[in-house]
Amino acid sequence: MPVKIARHLQGHDVTHAAKIGWQELSNGKLLAAAEQQGFEVLITKDSNMPYQQSLVGRSICVVVVRTVTQDFNDLVALAPEILTLLPTLEPGSIGRVTVD
Repeated sequence: MPVKIARHLQGHDVTHAAKIGWQELSNGKLLAAAEQQGFEVLITKDSNMPYQQSLVGRSICVVVVRTVTQDFNDLVALAPEILTLLPTLEPGSIGRVTVD
C-alpha cells in the first residue's frame, strides 16, 4: 500500500512496512514481525497472502485491498470501506475490500 494512504485512515496508527525496514520481508515473516510488535491489522494489496499464510491462532488480522488499477486515487477511494471494516475484524480473520 502507498505510504500516503495513512492520512486517509484517520483514527488509526498506521505504519508502512518500508518505514520500519520490513519491505524485504516475505509474507510469513512480515506477519510474524507485525504480530510480535503488537500490530493488530496488516493491510495489503497481495490477494494471495490469505491463501499462502495461515492466520489460525494469530492475534493479527489481514485486510486485502483490491482495485481495478493500482492508481493511488482508486486505493484512497476504498479508505471509507476499510475504516468501516476495521472494527468488525477478529484476530486471525481476513477482511476484503474490493472494487471490480
